[in-house]
Amino acid sequence: MKKYDHQTGFIMLTVLVMAFLLSTLGMIAAQLLISNARFNQYEGRSAQALNIAEAGVNYYLWHLAHNTSDYKDGGNTPNTAPYGPYVHNYYDADGNLLGTYTLYITPPSNGSTIVTVKSIGEVPHFSGTRAVLAQVGQPSFANYALVTNTEVWFGSTETSNGPVLSNVGVHFDGTNNGPVYSASATYKPTAPFGGDGSVHNGVWGAGGPTSQWQYPIPTVDFSQITANLQNLQTIATSGGTNLATSSAKGYYLFLRSDGLIDYYKVTNETAAGLTKTLISSGNAAPANGVLFVNDNVWVEGTNFPGRINIVSARLPDQAATNTSINIVGNLTYKAKDGSDAIGLIAQSAVRVSDYAPATLEVDAALLAQKSHVWVASTAPVKTVINFYGAIASSDYWTWNWVNGSSVIVAGYTTTNTSFDSNLIYAPPPEYPTTGNYSILNWREQLYNP
Repeated sequence: MKKYDHQTGFIMLTVLVMAFLLSTLGMIAAQLLISNARFNQYEGRSAQALNIAEAGVNYYLWHLAHNTSDYKDGGNTPNTAPYGPYVHNYYDADGNLLGTYTLYITPPSNGSTIVTVKSIGEVPHFSGTRAVLAQVGQPSFANYALVTNTEVWFGSTETSNGPVLSNVGVHFDGTNNGPVYSASATYKPTAPFGGDGSVHNGVWGAGGPTSQWQYPIPTVDFSQITANLQNLQTIATSGGTNLATSSAKGYYLFLRSDGLIDYYKVTNETAAGLTKTLISSGNAAPANGVLFVNDNVWVEGTNFPGRINIVSARLPDQAATNTSINIVGNLTYKAKDGSDAIGLIAQSAVRVSDYAPATLEVDAALLAQKSHVWVASTAPVKTVINFYGAIASSDYWTWNWVNGSSVIVAGYTTTNTSFDSNLIYAPPPEYPTTGNYSILNWREQLYNP
């Protein structure tokens, strides 16, 4: 009779258990490898869908650079915003189809230059999608606290707040709270702007901080405003207000705090003020915000609520008939949070009248296409001007005049000029733009609300 070898039986049982465990672990490991491969494949396709969605935003940024007002991807449909869907195939460098992006475009609201682009990326063998929501904006002509087509000089007691750009050069002896730009690498300043007969850098002087000085950069084209004026007249005719020639000196506009406007005809102007006749009172502001005046303009008003762009021009453009805008009193908008804005665009000059108050406040985006934004040298010496907004002056800009002894002989002895940065991407309605669209912000849209 054989005896059972307990030791041998135990070993065999152990081997069987170990084999079973190793087999199970192997199956689990294989399953994990398969799952991991599938997960990596899923993650790769998901990442590719996001990359394709981003490519859609970049495509529309390129599209707007070539047609700044096309929000329908080169087509005519649909009729209501957001416009879309616009589906594009996306290929790699070798011409292989990687996926598609679908675009939805929301145009700017009135008084804004910001376009919203939604791009949805899809790839084959991936059940989901990735969506990117981006805001792209084109800076307005109010992109600078001061932009000028001539040289400029900030004295040792002057401070700039916000970006400053000269197409010629900047002599800066003061303090700059913001960047100072010149479109010239070097230039030779003239004597009225502190020139010493030598060639200097595009931005130079005893001021600073110099770390914020940059030159050269691209110029700002004031000549483009001529075409903008024609477009503004068309816009005012179709959905705003278009005032014909007054058959006198021009129009006086009073912007009321209730949002209405009073129109007067100006028959005479002296050093003491205006002679004017009421045409109509309590007129509604233009529906699209554009008030085009085919004549000279005199304007004032406080706490005006809303967004308005007042344009003064006679077309076709002839030097002998170019018009100007005159600020005769306080001109302010109600809220300084970007919701309200006043624009003054003059074919020639924007001038603070000689008879304006001794203490004056102006909130506006001022643009003089061919001449100055200024207080004329004939003005008496006054106390203080508080300016909040942006200045674009083809010729030189000043709020005061000094003699050879640096004594103020005309204009305001104290000048406080502050930049309204809201005007960069939320300017007055249909205000001219400059430069290209850029991405202001973007985020992934994880769900559709």
